[in-house]
Amino acid sequence: MRTIKTHADLRCLRQAQVFSEPFTSYLEEEFLQLKEAFDFDEADEQFTLDMYGYMVVLEKGDNLRDLSVVGLRREEGGLLGSLPEFVEKIERDGERWYKVVVIYTNDNAMAFYVPAEAIADDEQVASSTPNSLL
Repeated sequence: MRTIKTHADLRCLRQAQVFSEPFTSYLEEEFLQLKEAFDFDEADEQFTLDMYGYMVVLEKGDNLRDLSVVGLRREEGGLLGSLPEFVEKIERDGERWYKVVVIYTNDNAMAFYVPAEAIADDEQVASSTPNSLL
């Protein structure tokens, strides 16, 4: 699991080549859109998503049912027990991800990016998800 709160977090992901170039570029675009949406006019380095809810990129092997470290408790089913505001399918250069936005409070929402293979490998999720989404 990777969390993105600042522009420096994105730089670290890019330098470490954690994700593919197309997906990393997508995450950067998303971050800049959030910065613009929150009407932040200062330098990129000063902007942080801490107050608003940040971006969480899940990786294959992360437990979708226990994301307590980002506020989705195991006892409540983690991401699978949440009621997302919306789910969006993302396709970049042959890769498939899902963007799942969960609203925590009126002022705080988290964006989770889940690789399609993490869902496909989960029998419970795969059996309850229409094939058109996978």
